[in-house]
Amino acid sequence: MSITEGLSQSVELKKPLTALVNRGCVPVGGVYRLDYDSAVVLTDDFKKEKAGGVPRGGFLLAVAGDNTTSGFILEDQEVILLRVRGTAPLPNESELIQTRLAVVRDAGASGVGYDDVTDVLTRNELQQSAFDCEVLGTFYTETDSRDAPIEYGADIDNVVVSARYQVFLPSTEVLSWLASYPEPADKKDALAIGKVRFAATRRKALISGTDQAQVHINVADFIGRKTSVFGMTRTGKSNTIKTLVTAVHQYGSEHGRSIGQLIFDPQGEYANVNKQDHTGLRLLGDDSSTVRIYKVEPSAADSREQPLRINFYDREVLEAAWSLVSEATAPVNTNYGKSFRSAVLDEPDQNDRSGHARWGWATVAFYGLLAKCGFAAPNLPQALIIPAPSGPMTDFMSSHPNAVAQAGRAGSYRVLSPAGALALAEWVGERESDFPKWHDTKDCHFAAIWNVYKYTGVTSSIHTIRPFHGPESAGDVGEHLWNDMQAGRLAIVDLSSGNDKVVKVMSERIVTHLLNRASERFRADHDPVDMQIIVEEAHNLFERGGRDVAEDPWVRLSKEAAKYRMGLIYATQEVTSVDKRMLSNTSNWLIAHLNSDHETRELAHYYDFKVWTPSIIRAEDVGFVRMKTYSGKYIVPVQISKFDHSMVNKARIAAGLTGVDIANEGE
Repeated sequence: MSITEGLSQSVELKKPLTALVNRGCVPVGGVYRLDYDSAVVLTDDFKKEKAGGVPRGGFLLAVAGDNTTSGFILEDQEVILLRVRGTAPLPNESELIQTRLAVVRDAGASGVGYDDVTDVLTRNELQQSAFDCEVLGTFYTETDSRDAPIEYGADIDNVVVSARYQVFLPSTEVLSWLASYPEPADKKDALAIGKVRFAATRRKALISGTDQAQVHINVADFIGRKTSVFGMTRTGKSNTIKTLVTAVHQYGSEHGRSIGQLIFDPQGEYANVNKQDHTGLRLLGDDSSTVRIYKVEPSAADSREQPLRINFYDREVLEAAWSLVSEATAPVNTNYGKSFRSAVLDEPDQNDRSGHARWGWATVAFYGLLAKCGFAAPNLPQALIIPAPSGPMTDFMSSHPNAVAQAGRAGSYRVLSPAGALALAEWVGERESDFPKWHDTKDCHFAAIWNVYKYTGVTSSIHTIRPFHGPESAGDVGEHLWNDMQAGRLAIVDLSSGNDKVVKVMSERIVTHLLNRASERFRADHDPVDMQIIVEEAHNLFERGGRDVAEDPWVRLSKEAAKYRMGLIYATQEVTSVDKRMLSNTSNWLIAHLNSDHETRELAHYYDFKVWTPSIIRAEDVGFVRMKTYSGKYIVPVQISKFDHSMVNKARIAAGLTGVDIANEGE
């Protein structure tokens, strides 16, 4: 080789894609059939063994060029990215099968090894096979400059039919680059979420070292966008969510951005420190300025814990209290149960004196029902003034001197307490002739509520939500959480004490409140509040196609979240439980094991997850996911790293806090 040729090759080897292919990639064969969507790669057993194996779903690089003493020189700065779908028959496949059959038969009959009944040429011929590959796209540079950025197109713009394409299996380093492409502009935004994993069987990957190929994601992809985490129970969904929440927390600190995160926690696993590894999301902060955990029974010794309860007698949350009671009694499907739930407790304008009076009478019945069901409170937070006939009320006040009091003008009375409301409701309920307007079912809902007092089906159902009542609580939890989001806190709502219906109602109310507040801010032309909403066991909260967008806060969130900069991470084992409108607006996908083709058929409608459905159903390994991110160009199979305390401490240090030694943590 002349000096000129050597210099020319040296220059070529420094071009970005030429350098990439020469970074330890191993040749495994060549393309002998190519079209715009697929390629067939000729290979043999020797090349596959030398490369360390080629798994189904694995990446291959097809390049046109020549082998030189200095390395492989590309004809053009283009690399076609292939994914192995399976095997393909060779043109002489039938002849090869006949020969293999003869070898197996003769070796078995003579009791010798297969090599003993074949010659070298025959053995070489029998080792040939082919891969059926999907064309994912093309890496290319727009110029031949050494520092030209590598671009990616999700197709190929030309088909060369001559046998010019050699095929390489990526090295560990190149595989990591492929799995992490494109790299974020700011290196700090790259999170090592796991390592590439193509197959459940990992022997070949362990031997070749490709099991060490790190996968980095751009944390910014997950902020203000929707992310789905699908998988059966115990397949690592919670581990993935903890990793993402911690990464977003760290990202906010490093970029000086206030990003609130709200987790709906149905099992209490996010609200508490894990007993096995002694770490948890609550350790991201030391006090309520950073982390707030809303629980039915908060600890007075921990400022991070806040009451989840609402005062059911507080008229600021009357709509929430009525919603919870209505949902709790939904299983009571009798006529009186349906009549009870049809009652309306929306307070009318006080200038509508007749309407306000009827509302007050119905509210007396509701507060009395709560008291009957054990919702204790010494008094009512706001004065409840009602009109009533003076004569019958005089008799009532004589029998119950502490229940009501005269309120100014004659015929106007103030209910003093929940116990007073119960006494008055029972008195009025038994004396329809003295209080005819209260019992007018056409215009007043008093009777609809009073009529269930004697039915244990309703009262026992209401008993189940009593833990969510706190007479000392003030205001709406939804408003408290909005303030947390504005302050950039991590807020965890521990819903482990409620049944599914209570969890659903409370979650929807909170999301609706946040959406309404974000909408108000948007209409006022104020900057949006960055926030993330995280939902575990989402199939218990979502319902597919059941309601209009305006009535379904989750679908509304999927439609409106982008303009409000509200992100959503939802985890479930049921793809079919998620509204199609939400799936269509989901940017990031992490798919672990699913055991039903009913679910995978739905999943197959999105991106090219159809290719992965056999693996998704078959491989049950914990943390093994197929991932497509917002900026990612293709699906990457990943073994998600285990969430550990080092992640928590990195986020704490980024926030200006000291690391926590879990050995000394007394949580």
